[in-house]
Amino acid sequence: MFVLSGISTSPHLMADVRSDSISDYFGLDEIVVTARRKASTAKVHGISYIPSAMIGGATGNMYEVINTIPGVTVHADGQVFINGVNRIVVYIDGRKSILNGLELLNYLKSIPVSDIAKIEINYFDGVHTGGDDPVAVLNLIRNRTNDAGYTSGINVDGQLYRARQFYGSVFGEYKKLGHRVKLTYSAYVAHNPSELLTDRPYLEYAERLTQVYNRCRHDEMHHAAFSYEYTGLSNLIFGTEWHYNYFDRKETAEMLTSAPLNTYPSRTTNDAEFKTNNLYGELYIKGNKRGNDWIATCDFFKYKNDETQLMNADMAQSIHGSMLGNTFGIVGAIDANRDMSPQWTLSVGGRCSYVKLKSSGEYFNAGGLEAPSEIHELGSSFGYEENVNALYAEGKAAYGRVRTSIGLRAEQTNHYTYFSGNESAVKRDISRHKFNLYPSVSVIMTTKQTGTWALSYTSKIIRPAFSDLDPFIHLFDDITHVGGNINLKEAHMYSLGAVWSDNVRFRVALQSEYSTDEIVKCYRELTDKVVYVTPENLPEHLQLVLSMSGNEIGLRTWWNVSATANIIYSTYHFPESMSLSPNKMVTPMIDVKNTFNLPYNLVAELAASWRGPMAYGQVKISSVLNSNLSVRKTFLSNKLSVTFYIKDLFNTNHFTSHILLSGCKASLSEKEFEDMRKIGLSVSFQLSGGSKSSRDESRNVWIEELNRVNL
Repeated sequence: MFVLSGISTSPHLMADVRSDSISDYFGLDEIVVTARRKASTAKVHGISYIPSAMIGGATGNMYEVINTIPGVTVHADGQVFINGVNRIVVYIDGRKSILNGLELLNYLKSIPVSDIAKIEINYFDGVHTGGDDPVAVLNLIRNRTNDAGYTSGINVDGQLYRARQFYGSVFGEYKKLGHRVKLTYSAYVAHNPSELLTDRPYLEYAERLTQVYNRCRHDEMHHAAFSYEYTGLSNLIFGTEWHYNYFDRKETAEMLTSAPLNTYPSRTTNDAEFKTNNLYGELYIKGNKRGNDWIATCDFFKYKNDETQLMNADMAQSIHGSMLGNTFGIVGAIDANRDMSPQWTLSVGGRCSYVKLKSSGEYFNAGGLEAPSEIHELGSSFGYEENVNALYAEGKAAYGRVRTSIGLRAEQTNHYTYFSGNESAVKRDISRHKFNLYPSVSVIMTTKQTGTWALSYTSKIIRPAFSDLDPFIHLFDDITHVGGNINLKEAHMYSLGAVWSDNVRFRVALQSEYSTDEIVKCYRELTDKVVYVTPENLPEHLQLVLSMSGNEIGLRTWWNVSATANIIYSTYHFPESMSLSPNKMVTPMIDVKNTFNLPYNLVAELAASWRGPMAYGQVKISSVLNSNLSVRKTFLSNKLSVTFYIKDLFNTNHFTSHILLSGCKASLSEKEFEDMRKIGLSVSFQLSGGSKSSRDESRNVWIEELNRVNL
């Protein structure tokens, strides 16, 4: 989308512009018309962003871009938060990503900025999205040129300071006579240190047990992708896409523990390596004829992960750990839309998925002093099989200024879990079969005078991630153990929202979410020194979010401002056995972005965000401040783009978590230097050649896949 920003004879055009000229056909000097691309647009369904117009997001890969969107953060564990709400899923071209956790992070880091045309945050997606989807969806729409011929490009990005990283990608696309082929290769290497300070009670002593934890991760990732699409006769489109991702993380850590009974701090070292090999692909066929369209898809994924660990402590035996995991999945789906009348549209669809996971792990003595008895031999085997069958139907009606939609999704789930090993006294097998209905209703009214108003209701199910189910206990260090919970239940969420938007710049939304059996990480002290961290089901969780945003408000011809403000109320209730009062908190959030259009093809951006204290399960998270500065210059008619940026100008993007324990408190002060101050330079160059084409072959798909794989 373009807005007319001026008519000029100056040779100094603004950055990220498109120009056209009229020759002296009428005996005039050349006139240059310059239009600046809008970076964001507000609609009642959500807000869309154009990465190529986001100066602060002009880095090499999509992970960096997403983190510059107001209200959006991606944590190191792969969770995506929008306006403080977690469990956000990522869609690619309207299709749910089958990745989660570290797999999702690696995939986002593998996607070059030039590969994505638009980023959408959608809040009204109806029953065609999964029953286990949250209300908000982050949808990445790929850049698909309609020009015949070739398009190729390269993206390079480097960042320096305490955390260092390099990213590079190269791609080539060719389209002719209905055939489209694209190849992409990307690589990522990083050096990411972090610091962690813990402070918690110890037995009945007045002194506290403290830990100083220093960790450094060395990451290497390679990603290759291939896609082919053929637009044949009869309005049919055939396509396939395949991805291979290799990831290797070497992690070294050292921890000093000071306890009241110890004369000197004890020292623990932990050397670990994580490797993943992931292959995933899709086949699809799409048809469209006279307003009726359909699509059939088949998705496949196969993941393999390998983890090794060697832990040494001053006062204990050296411990060696080895963990292996394999996941296989296949998903088939079909969707169709039919115009029943000028006012009515019917959407129907079905999906069948099967996932099989198997993992095993063990710890054993590796020499040295005598180990605690519980670590002499520690191992287990975990398996999980899941089959989900879903059908949905949704009717949409439009009468005058009012649009309504009513939908119902039915899901039947079968899953089988087994767990055995010396962590369990007996072999534990669980088999479950469930049937659920998920209704959704929305009413939207548009007027020329007041904009668009919308009301919506939906119900969802939140299934636990596979890693949260595996009860194998990982030794984070000698006194902190992290495990899963084979008895986790699905959470049920009920959401009610009201929205107003002028469909251009402003949007105001009030969203309420009520969840039963909420899944969160819980902290428990089970011995004098050891704390266990496991996922648990909380009885209920209530969250209210008031969000207000204004996009690209022009204060001057060369200066515009975008701002988002949120007020979040959240309360978590705990089981009686935990002896904890509800965790309640009101959290303000604000994000302001200033864009300056300067001469000589220069654009600058200064952005700052602040989030107040926030509740999450058993934790109260302190406030956090972040600010970024970016300057971009384009060359060669915008084919070459160079961006210089500084992230976290004041080095304040870190926080402290206060953990509520029975009758006492603990705290974690964490600094992930990957998310703190860094100085970077990003270069992007793109070439294209061939004949122009006016036919739009954009692909709109609504099928979802599994997103809970996080081994």
